[in-house]
Amino acid sequence: MMGLKLGLLSWWTPEWFQKRGLDELTHSTIQGLQELILNETSKFEKLPLTTSELSQIKDSKIVLKGNLEERRRYMAETHNKLVEIMIRTIGKEKAVALGRKAMFSVGLSLGQEFKRIVGVGNSVEELILAAKILYKVLGIEFIIKESENEGLVMVVSHCFLAEYYAPDTCLVLSAADEGVVRGLNPKIKINFTDRITEGCLQCLAPITIES
Repeated sequence: MMGLKLGLLSWWTPEWFQKRGLDELTHSTIQGLQELILNETSKFEKLPLTTSELSQIKDSKIVLKGNLEERRRYMAETHNKLVEIMIRTIGKEKAVALGRKAMFSVGLSLGQEFKRIVGVGNSVEELILAAKILYKVLGIEFIIKESENEGLVMVVSHCFLAEYYAPDTCLVLSAADEGVVRGLNPKIKINFTDRITEGCLQCLAPITIES
């Protein structure tokens, strides 16, 4: 039987709840990227960061205000800046690999916390409902389709963040989405194979269900 909180939120998700969830996601992902940059650049004999970049990472405070769209835009633009700094300082391949690992971990924790608070069961149906609530917070719309070759596939038709994300930023931050799904249900995982930010009409993420 579906949990009461999950059922209510899937029917109506109040704006204050969406803002709280978005703010938590923003803080967690930005701080995760900041810590990664500081940890990696500290290994250099000479700090490869400009004064401006260092202030964005070390001294800047995360200030969240305005409506949901303004908050999403702030998050996306900050993600862009941090991923750009990572790539410039440690190289694209390493930045993407470490960034994805860090963001998956952030997403995993957020998914586990949401599962606990809302009461998400072990069924695919409840995971999809939970994902729809979380994606509504981000301005993302998706459906689940069944493919003959790949089974269930998440198809994202609209993504607010895609209007702002650079392709490399999307590649790194989409790992947070993949982590959230694992946090909601450790037996289910997704892996994005197509992204709007890379010129595709839709984002596609095949769904794997472990027995």
